[in-house]
Amino acid sequence: MYDLTEIDGAPAIVMEFVEGKSLKDVIASGEQANIGFAKKTATHLLRALSIAHERGIIHRDIKPGNILLSENGTLKVTDFGLAYVALSPTVTMEGMVLGTPAYMAPEQVRGDEVDARTDLFALGVTLIEVLSGERIFEGSTYTECMKKVLAFKTEELERFDERSNPEFSQFLRKLLNPKKDERFSSAREALTNVDEKKSSAFFKPVIQSKKKNLIPYGIAAITILAIIAFGWSKILLNGSNETIEPKTGLIPPDTQNVQPAELINEKPQLSSSNEKAIEPKEQLVVKKEESFLPLDSGKVYLTSTPWAKVYVNNELIGETPMSKAIILAAGNHTIMFSNPSFDPIVKTIIVEANRDISVTGDFMENAGYVMCVVQPWAEVYVDEQYKNITPLEKPIVLSSGKHTLRFKNSSFPDLVKEVVITPKDTIHVAMTFKK
Repeated sequence: MYDLTEIDGAPAIVMEFVEGKSLKDVIASGEQANIGFAKKTATHLLRALSIAHERGIIHRDIKPGNILLSENGTLKVTDFGLAYVALSPTVTMEGMVLGTPAYMAPEQVRGDEVDARTDLFALGVTLIEVLSGERIFEGSTYTECMKKVLAFKTEELERFDERSNPEFSQFLRKLLNPKKDERFSSAREALTNVDEKKSSAFFKPVIQSKKKNLIPYGIAAITILAIIAFGWSKILLNGSNETIEPKTGLIPPDTQNVQPAELINEKPQLSSSNEKAIEPKEQLVVKKEESFLPLDSGKVYLTSTPWAKVYVNNELIGETPMSKAIILAAGNHTIMFSNPSFDPIVKTIIVEANRDISVTGDFMENAGYVMCVVQPWAEVYVDEQYKNITPLEKPIVLSSGKHTLRFKNSSFPDLVKEVVITPKDTIHVAMTFKK
């Protein structure tokens, strides 16, 4: 974190931008499923955790999705949203279960006190996934994952030995010992047990709180932008006119000429499974530079609150936030914003040649909230879809209308309650399981 500031009256933080991809994506690709990369991952993450733990900060949500692999090969721990500050234990209610269940340590599942060794267990689960692509505590429900964690024994790791060597296999067993007293006592101790040379790419984190300290970073950013601009100018001067013409795509945004979308039908008839899908009038065209924009096309900027999958003429083109515009042929087009927590938003727009328009899907406009308190605890399902586990940190956001809440706890029969959500309103639901 480089700075704490305000932007347009709202609190904001300035953080490092990491050019690269998440460890989750690396694992999915299978390109680094080997012991060498697993050891490198262990080394880099243990360095990061050592710094955090020695300042009394426990991450509590170590998993591949919260780890970034930068282009220079350095792995970085991100997303301290569930971090526990050991010096301020009141930040977490006693017995509260927080984290991603497939990576939780047994003490975390039980709601016991967590410490540095809790993060080490999650690191062990992550390293197994790096080696094999397998998530050892995967389950179809929150409860199933938790049961697997509580029943886990290190003997189950034997099937991964052929992917490792005896020393690293023993290292993993110690990280993943169900009894935290038998794990490494600290990330620093675990680091001394990894056979990996110190990386020159490793740097101490920069923590600043004064805006004047942002000046060097601003100068660096301006320098980089100047280099990029120079490179593009060379390309343009050399007369590059490469054109890409897939069915859909993105182009650099031009926010100087954005006009409101002209809507001719806010809620057109959606095609059913028995009806023919809406066909685009013309092929969607993407050009590299605005100077190559087809004469019969216009730019469309798509945004939504919150995120959404975006369909143009029934064709998925990506997810918001989308930093770049798409180019559509002049004429009528159907835009649909889809988020699993809300009803779809469908708009029909008119695209005019050489004009820019913006289209926004605001799910929150007709959304409400439900806050659930359940004793002792429960998995919360809304309309038979899993949402969260109590105690909730924040209300569940739902589209307006009637919804069925189902509360599940393996020790009791399910509890069911129907609620009616109205826009901008919050409903409080309190339930108690009884045998």
